[in-house]
Amino acid sequence: MPSRPDLDPAEALRLAARREHELLAISELSRELTVGLDLYALADLVLLNLMGQLGASRAALWLLPEGTERRPVLLRAHGVSRRMADALGATVAPDALQALGEERRILGAREFPERLHPATVALARREGIELLAPLSSRGETLGLVALGPGAGGSSYGPVELDAFQASLGMIGVALQNATLYNRLLENNRQLRVANEELTDLDRLKSEFLRNLNHELRTPLTVIIAYLTSVEDQGGLPDTVREFTGVCIEESKKLKAMLENLLDFGSATRGSLPLDVRRGDVVVPLRAYFEERLPGVTEGLREFVFEAPDAPLEAIFDRHRVLQIVEALVDNATKFTPCGTRITLRLRLEGDMVDVEVEDDGPGIPPERMTQIFASFRQGDGSPTREVGGLGLGLAFALELAHRMKGRLTASSDLGRGSLFRLSLPRAAQV
Repeated sequence: MPSRPDLDPAEALRLAARREHELLAISELSRELTVGLDLYALADLVLLNLMGQLGASRAALWLLPEGTERRPVLLRAHGVSRRMADALGATVAPDALQALGEERRILGAREFPERLHPATVALARREGIELLAPLSSRGETLGLVALGPGAGGSSYGPVELDAFQASLGMIGVALQNATLYNRLLENNRQLRVANEELTDLDRLKSEFLRNLNHELRTPLTVIIAYLTSVEDQGGLPDTVREFTGVCIEESKKLKAMLENLLDFGSATRGSLPLDVRRGDVVVPLRAYFEERLPGVTEGLREFVFEAPDAPLEAIFDRHRVLQIVEALVDNATKFTPCGTRITLRLRLEGDMVDVEVEDDGPGIPPERMTQIFASFRQGDGSPTREVGGLGLGLAFALELAHRMKGRLTASSDLGRGSLFRLSLPRAAQV
């Protein structure tokens, strides 16, 4: 771009250098903005790039959740306390953010009083926010980015604002693509889980039918045999013979109906056995976390995995442990709001290996804690089929834990979150 005629040569060189720096930073951002599985990690990358590119001392990024409640949810904040960043996002009126998104406006601090709620203006000034800008993509407002002043408290010039605007366009597209991609992965995961649950349902049906065979068909066969033997005896009164004949005919009809019912389960014989073995708990749960991550973060809940680098040997059934953890993670995502942090944690505790699912959501009222492991019940007492085709929810998870010689416990601090802990026996102790 030609230098402006009113600039001296030194200033023109400095301006050209700034433009070159911004172009290089934008180019680097475009290379880094690949489709990620973790929206929170993507938000970190975006903010750190913007802070480095523009020399900002602080930054924060919010996204709008789906649904009717369109208050921005904080993903990441640097240089701004999480508590204050949460409060700042909560004061931004959805209609004001929508208007800014349609205008593709970057608001400077001087414009805050004209476009924003007084509470938003007060919080922005308190935290030293210099710029507020909407994130948009394909005509949809996705969220909000805030930046503090530039290096040394300086204001942003036209070059920096142009670079910021260009970066916002790329960031909006990347975040929207990541959200759609994660939603696709989560839909595929749910389809696979649904297929596995159907398999479990078939096994459960076969087990029921096998029990039905033993409990009903065998006694019915004996009854028919005895009635036929009585009927074959001579000298019976006509009334008794008539009654016996009716009983035999009705018993045969009942047996035929039972045989038809048993035919449905002839191809799927089996039960729900446990395949308990010695192994490392970290490997399957790390794989589960990586698979579950897109679906959890797509719902604007942060999902974190904490485990030691070394293996944690325990005695467990891999499939059943994953079923238990799936029930606990589903429970956490279902009963916590957007913006919640959910942690899947593994640690060694004495003679046991603990698998914990912890959230910082609203917690469970004390009067409902006694119901959470009851069959076919949620915390509110309403009937449900909480864990797929098994329909036993946390009660089934509790039974599986006991059968693996483990424990499943829960604790909650109202207003601060809940913790579910699966304790498995260590391999060294068996």
